Amino acid sequence: MNRIKHKISRRALLAISGLFAASLATAGNIESSNAGPSSTGTSEVQVGRYQSVIMRPDQTQVDLLSVIIRRNLPQHVNTVGQAIASLLDGSGYRLLSPKLAESYRVHLFAMPLPDVQRQLGPLSLRQALELLGGPAHRLVIDPIYRLVSFELIKTTSDAHACSCH
Repeated sequence: MNRIKHKISRRALLAISGLFAASLATAGNIESSNAGPSSTGTSEVQVGRYQSVIMRPDQTQVDLLSVIIRRNLPQHVNTVGQAIASLLDGSGYRLLSPKLAESYRVHLFAMPLPDVQRQLGPLSLRQALELLGGPAHRLVIDPIYRLVSFELIKTTSDAHACSCH
């Protein structure tokens, strides 16, 4: 068998090893710079040879009521209050106890659920709650205790409205 001998000059060998060392140093700098926090407070982590991801929470993890839902409410859900409680199940929020609620809230929660609102979405949880509250109520969020409630919107017709309880 013939062996072919390649003679590589010392200069070429040094050049190749220099390029290799420089590429390792550059790769090390990229990985270390991607692992630290940036000026925006987020961190970037390399997850593959050519791919990196920014470490930050998803918008729905920060604002729990911005999650997009699509729900068909079960037949046993008959009132607005039951529908709200069903939507909040698993969200981290809960409905203000009717014992602590003013009479107009108790009245809202006891109202029958319209059939057209039995299928909700796709929309945000916040929008679904506002929809169930209707145009006469404003959604109130307590982020400290993660409570959801509603307040009555005052209109000029309130002075002439009758009490229909």
